[in-house]
Parts: sequence; C-alpha cells; structure tokens
Amino acid sequence: MPVDVSSALDLRLNHHLSYSEIAAIQGVSPQAIHGRIKNLLPPEEVNVYKDHRADILAGIQARLLSHLDDDRLAKASAYQLVGSMGLLYDKERLERGMSTANLASVHSDIQAIKELKRSKSGT
Repeated sequence: MPVDVSSALDLRLNHHLSYSEIAAIQGVSPQAIHGRIKNLLPPEEVNVYKDHRADILAGIQARLLSHLDDDRLAKASAYQLVGSMGLLYDKERLERGMSTANLASVHSDIQAIKELKRSKSGT
C-alpha cells in the first residue's frame, strides 16, 4: 500500500502523531512513512525560529540600533532608517498578536468619511 504523503504530513505537522501512529493509520511501516516525508518536514531550527520569532526580531532591532552612530545616521536616508525600524517593529508586533495600526485613528477616519458622505447627501 502506498503512503498518502499529504495525509502523513498533516498527521505529523498538525496532529503531532508519531511515525508509528501514522503508519498504523495508513497500514504501512513507520519506515515507509519516515522515508516519504522526512525531506518535506521543516528542520527543527525552523520551529525554534517560529516559536521565538518576535523575540528574534526584537533582538535584530536592538543590534541595528547598537550599530547606529552619528556617521552612519548621516549616510543613511531618513527613509531607510524609518522604514527599516518600522518594518521590524510591525513584524515584531504581528508575531506578538498585537495591532500594527492605530485602531482609534482608523475609527476616526471612518467616522469622518461617514460625516462627509452625510453632508454631501444633505441628510
């Protein structure tokens, strides 16, 4: 019986089953499962990175800041400086499940648009 690679990957990655458990479900040997999916699984380093991505991004921000001196700041454009820090800051916040936009400002903008539409329609 052939290994259902898609199902085996799902069971391993999303349901955290062992090769033996997957093999029992599919009616094949654990070695057959391992042989078919071992090169498709992310290396452990990827999982460690994903688990700690926000902290890694915050660390990179700190390293970037520690390398900035007056000479480097003078050579970099404001766009480069602000853009790099903003990008890393937003990514860190996303990883921590935090907003990357000022929701109060967005709500205020929506209210202003509604008011403008009402005033134009005369209601």
